[in-house]
Amino acid sequence: MNPWRAQRPSRRRSAFTLIELLVVIAIIAVLIALLLPAVQSAREAARRAQCVNNLKQLALAAATYEGAVGCYPPGLYWCLLTGDYAGYLGTNCGPLVHLTPYMEQNQVYNATNFQVNIYYNANLTVHAIGIKTLWCPSDGSISDTQTLDPNSAFFEVVPAGQSARMAYSSYAGVCGPWWPNTWSIPGVGAGARATHSQIKANELGLFGVCSNVRIASVTDGTSNTMVFGEHGHGLIAPSDQPSWQWWDSGNLGDTLITTMFPLNPQRTVANGSGSGAGGSVFVNSASSLHPGGANFAFVDGSVRFIKDTIQNYKIMPIGQDLNGAPMPASVTATNAGTNPYWDQVYALVPGTQFGVYQALSTRNGGEVISADSY
Repeated sequence: MNPWRAQRPSRRRSAFTLIELLVVIAIIAVLIALLLPAVQSAREAARRAQCVNNLKQLALAAATYEGAVGCYPPGLYWCLLTGDYAGYLGTNCGPLVHLTPYMEQNQVYNATNFQVNIYYNANLTVHAIGIKTLWCPSDGSISDTQTLDPNSAFFEVVPAGQSARMAYSSYAGVCGPWWPNTWSIPGVGAGARATHSQIKANELGLFGVCSNVRIASVTDGTSNTMVFGEHGHGLIAPSDQPSWQWWDSGNLGDTLITTMFPLNPQRTVANGSGSGAGGSVFVNSASSLHPGGANFAFVDGSVRFIKDTIQNYKIMPIGQDLNGAPMPASVTATNAGTNPYWDQVYALVPGTQFGVYQALSTRNGGEVISADSY
């Protein structure tokens, strides 16, 4: 026998035992458990960074608009309707439509027919235009358009062969701690509510009804005044999602929000889901799918993450305003005229102050806000 051949190692190897295989599987499972949160955290950080960038673009567009036009775009304006709704007032487009030329979306602005209400068939194409800057990456299916009822979604029945499709926004203009409502329209009654000037004075934020706020009136400081905030569409009840956060609408709950209730109220305020009275708390408030808070853009162009724990005024117990809508314990409402819908004025309960969150939404409230308070 060749001695060298006898000393060659055998090519036969023993297989893994069951115990060894289980140990390997356990080690892999531990590694996955350790790595998965890190991967998820990295992905969320990337999504949050994109959200911040979106809000920066919106803040820059608003500032550029103000520089060109001399004021910020209106939050909402009412107009006299025609056709089947002749004699009625209807809401019109919101601030985002006016900002499209300053967001590299000139084609959207040019496609909008401003001679008629935004919800007439002349603007069907505009409703369905999705703008990526308006979508937070963490906001689920925000980029999906929804098909609405062609017979009742808008102020005109959609013609046969055309669809009533709507695109949505993850962001909304901040109109202050509450939502005053009024109108001044030539040809409607006396042309304006008798309480028009009083109600307008009750608008404390950057956006309001037919608002034309100049940067010179932001006396609280541009770094202390919110302009846009997150508005999480994916947090609304699925059955209600098609009806809210229409990107081109100026309605409260679409592209306007208030700070009347806390940030992310679905985490803190009872009876907030659905489309009833509690539901209006959700759709009218800032919210986000980022854990722990939401991003807000300020007038100076900065974007900051506001935590859910930011100080608010007293919220509970929740009461009702003159129209039966939810109202925090720190707020009172009075009728300045004859109609509680058009003439309602909100105010703080005597002896109460705005919380830090509410104060950041006012433009000229005179509140002193410390940088370390949020």
